[in-house]
Amino acid sequence: MLTAFFSILFAFALGQGQNTDAPKLPFTDPGVCPFECCQYGEWTARASYRVHTASSIGASVAFAIHPGEKVQALTGFVITRKAGIVIVRKETRFYDVTVPAGATLYVLHPSGEGVALFWYNGATHSGEVYAESVHKGNATYPWDVLSVPETEWWVKVKNQHGALGWILNPRGF
Repeated sequence: MLTAFFSILFAFALGQGQNTDAPKLPFTDPGVCPFECCQYGEWTARASYRVHTASSIGASVAFAIHPGEKVQALTGFVITRKAGIVIVRKETRFYDVTVPAGATLYVLHPSGEGVALFWYNGATHSGEVYAESVHKGNATYPWDVLSVPETEWWVKVKNQHGALGWILNPRGF
């Protein structure tokens, strides 16, 4: 337990991007729709949005979307600015990988219903890590979530007039 604590402390002291076990950040996952039942296609706005000319917070506004307006969500991507940290307390099998006790998982972004994309041993994996909030593990989920990821989700949309642009974190559709 103390060894895992010091390995995390060391990783933070170096900065996650410099730790050879950690993913290089920012990490971009193209084409992903990051929550349960998320899909691109026709969306109807439930809130107002400013649509940017590029996938950047500093980009100018191309047009606005108003509640009730339909747009085509064409594609998107998630950028992980800071990975979440999970410490595995008991050997655990996730979908495609078995992770030993004491291992560190770097959570990149949620995928829905407790599933997340995470980095382990130099590669991405998916699994039910339930890393939406910081918490201690239990008998069913034997890992501690020390931090959650910091992400941006950008979606490219086309309005009914054919104008294209990007929306940041479009949860109101």
